[in-house]
Amino acid sequence: MDTQALEPMQAEEIVSGAVLEQRHLDGGLLGDLEAHSVELLECMFSDCQGGECRLPNLRVTGTTLLGSSFATLALPGARVFSGRVEGVRIGALLMDGADVSVHRIAASRIDVLSLRDAKVRRLEIVDSQIGLLDLAGSRLKDVTIVGGSIEELVPSRAEVDGFDVSRTSLGRVVEAAGLRGVTLSMQQAMELGPDLAHHLGAHLVD
Repeated sequence: MDTQALEPMQAEEIVSGAVLEQRHLDGGLLGDLEAHSVELLECMFSDCQGGECRLPNLRVTGTTLLGSSFATLALPGARVFSGRVEGVRIGALLMDGADVSVHRIAASRIDVLSLRDAKVRRLEIVDSQIGLLDLAGSRLKDVTIVGGSIEELVPSRAEVDGFDVSRTSLGRVVEAAGLRGVTLSMQQAMELGPDLAHHLGAHLVD
């Protein structure tokens, strides 16, 4: 995205009901923020810092978040289409009940990424460190995670139509039964063997 074509934005413009189009916020200090039903159209946020930021029912199209940090970024019920997040550090990215499609997360560290009860299509996570990835009750289609790591995965009750974690480092899986339909590497399947056996009620012996 060419930032020269974008009009500068001030952090104070992010208020409930705001519609911001082709704007650029560089080095913004957002602090603790709550704003409902904000719409972002082809915007860019770079090197921003936020505390507890809550943006219910956010609408995002073609927007980029670069090199920024947030303690919490809560986006319940968000609708996110065609954008990317890169080089960010977020304590908790909470997108419960969101509708996310054609999105990319790259080279980022997110301690908690929650997509509970979300609808997710064509999401790519690349070379990122995810502490907890909570997908409980979500619907996933064409989701891939490449490189980086997931320390803890919660796939409970997820509906899967293409979810590939075979090329990332996968740690603990909560409720292995939720992996139905997920693409794993042979090594991951071997490491998860005891959990899968426990789910089946099998007894393991040496």
